[in-house]
Amino acid sequence: MANVQPENGFTRIAHEILEQTMKIKLSPTQHKIILAVWRYTYGFNRKDHDMSLSFLSEATDVHKQRIKPELDKLIDRQILIITQENTARKSRRISFNKDYDKWDKPESAKMLTVSESAYSRVSETDDSRVSRTAYQERKNLKKNIKKNNKEEGSILEKIIGLLQISGLVPPRKINLFLREDIEDVIENFGFETPIEIIEAAIKDAARGNGETWKFVYNKLNNWRKSGVKTLADLDHLQENKKAQHKASNVDYGSLAKEFENE
Repeated sequence: MANVQPENGFTRIAHEILEQTMKIKLSPTQHKIILAVWRYTYGFNRKDHDMSLSFLSEATDVHKQRIKPELDKLIDRQILIITQENTARKSRRISFNKDYDKWDKPESAKMLTVSESAYSRVSETDDSRVSRTAYQERKNLKKNIKKNNKEEGSILEKIIGLLQISGLVPPRKINLFLREDIEDVIENFGFETPIEIIEAAIKDAARGNGETWKFVYNKLNNWRKSGVKTLADLDHLQENKKAQHKASNVDYGSLAKEFENE
C-alpha cells in the first residue's frame, strides 16, 4: 500500500494555474507533458529545466514518437516556452508559461460542453457508431505509431551499421548514449533525409578529417545551424565554402613578382 506524504516532497502550483489548465482542451499526452514540466521545474523551485524527448518520454512513459508532436503543439500554443535552444552538448530548456492570457485557446471547455438535453437526443445507434469510429481511429493511430517506430529504428540501425563499416565506432562502443545522440539528430535537427545527411558526415570523417563520432555530431550540428535540410542544401553550402576559400587563397608569390616587375 502506497504511503504518500507531503513531507516526502511536493510541487507548489498556484490554484489559478490549475484552474486555467482545467479549462483548456488538451490531449492526454499533453497533460502528461505539462505535469512532467511542473514536476521538474516547480518541483525543484526552478523556472526551467533541460528536457529532451528522451527525458520526457521516460518521465511520462510515452514513446518519443508521440511526445514530439504533442510537445510542439504546446510550444506553438505558448503554453510551454523554450528558454534555451538545444546545442551539441545540451538539450533545450523548457518552462511553463504562467501568463495564461497568452495561451492559444481555440476551444474552451465551454465550447466543448454538451448539454444534458442534447446528450439525451443521441441514440444508442449513434453512440455505437461513434464507439466503432473511435475504436478504428485508435487502432489506426497505434498502427501508424508502430510504423513510425519501425522506420525510425530502421534508420537508427542503418546509421550504426555505417559507423561500424567506416571504422569510426567499433561494436563495443555502440551504447545507449550513442543511440540517443543519433536519435537526437534524426528527430531534432530538421533534416528531411537524415540518413543521407548523416552518411555524408560519416564519409567526411572516415576520409581522415576527424575519425570520431564526436566529429560527425559536431559537423551535423554545424550543418543544422547553417540551414541544411537536404543534400542539395549541403552541396550548395559546400560550394559556397569552396568559393570563399578560393577567393581568400591569394597567390602572394605571384603578386610579389608583379610588384618587382613594375
